[in-house]
Amino acid sequence: MHTKKYGLIVIILIFIAFIGLSSNVCSQTLKYRILHEYVTLTVEKDAYITLVYNLTVIVDEGTIKRYVAIGMPNSNFKVLEVKELDTGKKISYSIDKESKTVTLYVSSPISSGNTRTFYLVVLVKDLLFKDKTNPGNGGFQFIPSWFPVRVEDLRLTVILPEGVKKNEIKNVPDYDNIFTIDGRIALYWERHGLEPNEKFKIGVSFPEKYLSVTLSEPSNEEDWFGIFFILLIFLFFTIPFIFIAYLFIKNLKKIIYVKPELYIEALGPRKGLYAPEAAWIIESEKAKPNYSKILTMILYSLIKKNVVQIVSVNPLRLEKNEEFKGRLRYYERSFLRCIREDGLLNEDCLIKVIDALDKGVANKMRGYSRKETIEYYKNIVLRAWNEVQNAKTPFLKLQKAQDKMDWLLLDPEYYSKFRIILSDPTPVDIQYLPVWSRTLPLSSRREYAQNPPNIVQVADSIASNMERVSENIVKNVESFSEKVAKVIEGRSSGKSESRSRPIYSSSCACVSCACACACVSCACACASGGAG
Repeated sequence: MHTKKYGLIVIILIFIAFIGLSSNVCSQTLKYRILHEYVTLTVEKDAYITLVYNLTVIVDEGTIKRYVAIGMPNSNFKVLEVKELDTGKKISYSIDKESKTVTLYVSSPISSGNTRTFYLVVLVKDLLFKDKTNPGNGGFQFIPSWFPVRVEDLRLTVILPEGVKKNEIKNVPDYDNIFTIDGRIALYWERHGLEPNEKFKIGVSFPEKYLSVTLSEPSNEEDWFGIFFILLIFLFFTIPFIFIAYLFIKNLKKIIYVKPELYIEALGPRKGLYAPEAAWIIESEKAKPNYSKILTMILYSLIKKNVVQIVSVNPLRLEKNEEFKGRLRYYERSFLRCIREDGLLNEDCLIKVIDALDKGVANKMRGYSRKETIEYYKNIVLRAWNEVQNAKTPFLKLQKAQDKMDWLLLDPEYYSKFRIILSDPTPVDIQYLPVWSRTLPLSSRREYAQNPPNIVQVADSIASNMERVSENIVKNVESFSEKVAKVIEGRSSGKSESRSRPIYSSSCACVSCACACACVSCACACASGGAG
């Protein structure tokens, strides 16, 4: 009798221990934050939406062992690309159309104190509808995916179809900035320190005539999903033991569950651009881009590689090195084709150089933040000047300036700074500075060979010469600028190539209603994500 009694006690204790162990397994602590949630939504003419998700997660406690799940706006999506930016690895993923999620499987566990950046590109349809509040318009409301953890930095960019004008857009809330990307209007919002599960909703409406398809009327069918979700929450709190048992038995892997979500505007700054490409990014944001500066930088890169040399400055006449067998970048090859047999430059050909640069940079900038990219390269210029200034001897300053010339030319005050920083009368042998010598015309080099200059003379000659080259590389700056604008803007306003060259970025998007100035009459049914 006692044996049976003790046996029953043991069974009860084992059962309690099992429940306790299960509880421990289910409640393993995972704490993380979203460092960057960048979201870009690109509306194409055919009413498709390109979303690019760039999410940086930092783990504060525990480990993300298997996956990060990302909620989609609806079940009508197609995954185009998935990878980890940190590792450069393309990772596996799974799709659940019913729950509207894409699950990304990490290449390796993310432990406490570490970060991981995920990149997901999807193509989504059925997000745009007729706007009943603004007849003739189409639109949507959009909620970047929210998290049960703090979002430190949320940035959202919405890129509208070609042709949409600023005064035709209705939106809420007010945007933080408006600019153009490849000739298309882009609206930008930025928020910091979003609390767990805090949602940021925007609404955008624009004339339907800029789309190549007819939009359908919005429906309220997705309201049922909201009701169903509320019922699930109710069941969760009223029948906790059944719910826990169900999760434990049927879906243990999702018990250790903390919801993250994904959004993207751009991937932060686009690193790895060459100096002329960085110059184009900076200049293209100005009302009057300095094309002469950009072309001078390309010319300098060719001089530095000993592909060409300057024969004379006024008129600007160049001489090719026919023996050069090295590799050239796309814009250098384009520039080289513009040198005529007499050594002069073909200005119509130089327009093609700028156009090639614009296309090349646009391709590299997919999904990246132009604003952050510009700041990134301006800081590179500042660091370059500091390295020159901090060199211990005048001769080392000159050598350092030669090494950093590509980036120093980005500075609009380059010519004056160059003379000031290198204002030292120390004699220098021009033969030790072969790159500098090739930036000077033949006459100056012959003169310096007979009368070796000092550093002040070299600095002044180089600054003056590069300034005159920039002034003479294009004869009529205004006419050249107009021609460039026609080529680039004409290409941007022509037939859309956005499907082959998408402007990437991302977020969980949805259509909703009750928007103050831009309203689409239907309910939001965004899905959330998770990690484990």
